[in-house]
Formats: sequence, structure tokens, C-alpha cells
Amino acid sequence: MKYRFRALAKLREPDELDAPAVLTSARGWIALAALATVTAVAATWAVAGRLPLTVTAGGLIARPGAEVPVQSEYAGQVTAIGSAPGGRVRPGQELAVVRDPAGASHPVRSLFAGRVTGFAVAAGQVVAAGSTVATIERTGRAAGPVVALLFLRPAMAAAVRPGQSVRLAVASAPAAAFGLLRGQVQAVGEFPLTAAEADVLAGGAVPARTLAADAGSLLVTVRLLTDRRTASGYSWTTAAGPPQALPAVVPVTGMITLGEQAPVTLLFGR
Repeated sequence: MKYRFRALAKLREPDELDAPAVLTSARGWIALAALATVTAVAATWAVAGRLPLTVTAGGLIARPGAEVPVQSEYAGQVTAIGSAPGGRVRPGQELAVVRDPAGASHPVRSLFAGRVTGFAVAAGQVVAAGSTVATIERTGRAAGPVVALLFLRPAMAAAVRPGQSVRLAVASAPAAAFGLLRGQVQAVGEFPLTAAEADVLAGGAVPARTLAADAGSLLVTVRLLTDRRTASGYSWTTAAGPPQALPAVVPVTGMITLGEQAPVTLLFGR
């Protein structure tokens, strides 16, 4: 193919050399401005923003010392059971009868008013002196307040102080539906708990024995914040919380707020 000389010359000397070059379209500039704005906001939040610094621990809600085992003073055979689990008892009421090897019958009585939460024996069973016959939950003022008992390893409990905010996920009230129970650290134990001490605190609840025995845990007592507008009588992160009262003993997972930190510190592992 042959080209004219003038056409070739025009290609060598293109027109509009003084026209400004277009780097990008208007849409491109808008997108660039939006990206710069988002980056600036993220950088500001990373430095000036605050994230809660928390520690998580397992535990349970209970009335410390409210559940007390009633024991038999005599060895022998249980000949009668005088109540049933869930039944109310008054001071001095007969719970069971134990017949000793000599044939004498000895009543096992409740020392205080309360509710029978369970029997450890059955009619016909042979028991030793000091054996637990029943467990009674105190009622009224003698029962004491409901608190959350959290069990933390010593290294985790080092930064926990009275007055810090606590959020509790209650096993009987799913957090997705009812939110979290609000509380405040009341006291932090100085010495690791033994399984026997956990028994006394929580009335022999199995979760307490298990958690307290985990690497010599420290006890953190959490005061529950009250709210008369809710069915449970306690404050929740939702407006109403669950539509029923809290059980006598229920497992919980507690999140203790130790303080706040800037998001940028997470980049340095602090």
C-alpha cells in the first residue's frame, strides 16, 4: 500500500500538541476523593478511637452459702424421708429418719427455713455419721443476695479491680434473644480456691467445683445491677431481659471490662 507524502508528514507532525492531557474522568476523581476520605477517617479512628479491653471467665450465678447440706449425726439405715425435692421446710422440720445399729431412730431436722433442693439418700439406704441427707436452700433475708461467681486464673485476675463493669451471658437466657446481664466487680479473692471452698460457696454445684479447680482459680464476686422494670429484677443490655426470674444456680460467662485501648495499639501487639 502506498501513502501520500502529505499524509506521512501529518503523522510526523500531529496537531493539538498544546491541548491539555486528560488524566482521568470525573467519576475517577470522585472515587479517589471517596477513598481518601475513608482512609483519613480510618486513620483518625485508629489513633483517637477506643476499644474495650476485656477478660473472659466462666462461673455461675448463685447465693453464696444459701444452699447448705443437712447431715446425719448417726450412722445407720434411712427408714423414712419426710419431704420431697422442691418442698418448703421450716426450722426443726423432720427431713428423714435414721435407725442406728442398736435399733434407735434418730430424726434428721432442718435448722432453718428454706426449700429442699435435693436428697442425697433414699429410704432403705445405709449412711455413715456425717453423711449428707439433703440440701436446703435458705429463703428470706438469711439467703443473702444473688451474685455472680467468676473463676479466673491468677494471671488473668491481676488487672481486675472492684468497680469494673461486667457483662454476663446467662445459660438460661440466650444473649441473642435477651441480651447480657449487667454487673459490677464487687470483690477479688487474694488466694486460689479449692474444690471444697467452691462447694461451700455454691452449695455443691458441680460447675463451681470444676471451675475452681482449674489451675487454682481466684474468685471474682460480681454484684448484679438491679432494675425493677424487668421480670427478673435485674438490668440487661436489652430493655426487658428474659420474661422470668433467674434460676437459683445457673452457669454464666462473664466479660470484665478492664479499660480501653486505641485500635492502633493492636498493630504492635499491646
